[in-house]
Amino acid sequence: MTEKYHFLTGSTGLLGSYILGNLLRKHYQLAVLVRPSKRLSAEHRIDKIVTNWEHEYNEELPRPLVISGDLLNKAWYHEHRDWFEQHCQSVIHCAASLVFYGAANDEPWISNVEGTRGILELCRETGIENLHYFSTAYVAGSSKQFYEHETDIGQTLRNDYEQSKFDAEKMVRTAEYIKQLTVYRPSIVVGDSRTAFTTTFHGFYAVLKLAHTLVRRLPLGSTSGRNLLSALGMNGSEHKNFVPVDWVAGIFEHIFSNPDYHGKTYHLTSPEPPLVTDFVDVVQDAVETFSTLADKTDPQCASEDWFFRNYLDQIQIYRAYLQDDPQFDSVNTQTAVPHLPCPRMDRELMLFLARYAIQSQFGKRKPTHDIPHRQLLTPSTVLSPFETVDHV
Repeated sequence: MTEKYHFLTGSTGLLGSYILGNLLRKHYQLAVLVRPSKRLSAEHRIDKIVTNWEHEYNEELPRPLVISGDLLNKAWYHEHRDWFEQHCQSVIHCAASLVFYGAANDEPWISNVEGTRGILELCRETGIENLHYFSTAYVAGSSKQFYEHETDIGQTLRNDYEQSKFDAEKMVRTAEYIKQLTVYRPSIVVGDSRTAFTTTFHGFYAVLKLAHTLVRRLPLGSTSGRNLLSALGMNGSEHKNFVPVDWVAGIFEHIFSNPDYHGKTYHLTSPEPPLVTDFVDVVQDAVETFSTLADKTDPQCASEDWFFRNYLDQIQIYRAYLQDDPQFDSVNTQTAVPHLPCPRMDRELMLFLARYAIQSQFGKRKPTHDIPHRQLLTPSTVLSPFETVDHV
């Protein structure tokens, strides 16, 4: 075939696997970089994902070219350098670490900064000039309002994840050999809006998981999410910008498939993010409905004070995460994809996602009860690949 390939990183992560499924269904020629696991080769990991997409779509899909290797070990690059130079026309860099804090020689720095540096070196040395780069809306840091055309406006970055993604995006933007750069900035990516499927349990799910773990020592009705907000120094008027993975992948696929939209920055964010009060109410409802709570007669039963002490101690890593989100301008996104509005993250959808997480034991097993698909007005182009991963 004469058509050149597009090189995708992060294809075994939640968002990357959705992008993989979308683009294969559109019959793009893809090459993917995948690390072998302890049990499976790189080829088997990808075949497992694609096979599950075929079951969801009920159609046969082409297989991507699989390059076995680690983003940070350049052996794969040196082995395939000539192939990249002759056969690759663009890079979709989706691989990233979601670790909030880490030493300079650890995550998230090695994946988000050094991994991106390696991708840029690949582009420079092989003449690839077209880069689709996944950043994050949280390069906005402490900003109250953040526009798609802005990058460095003197904002304070609140954790190592934000700082590493900010440093990486600045590095990408100053790479003169990249002639066409398209930047995607999703906010907090959660599970599929129709199936609730997810393989990544950060952010939204981390708060839920901690409550689920601790509340099993409490009797029903003995604590309140709104009391917890007060203990965290929040008044409830804060917003959190959650976006479903199927919507993010659908927006990307549309922009990627239309070259007229390349070369811009897109905030993949919700114009109607939920209040933190709504979020904690859902967390409380979810754990009281789907978790196993203690019996009041149980001698091991704990008090609300015990819950708050333990919750506040363990939630410290997410304190910055629980602050109010900026208002994200998304004019470029709304102009490019007006027919795909972001599903509203209302109580129904958040509870739907929380139920899946608890019943799947946060990725340890499939839910014990069938969770029916939600029927939304917003079209969803993909379902779920059922692959567990450690990077998104």
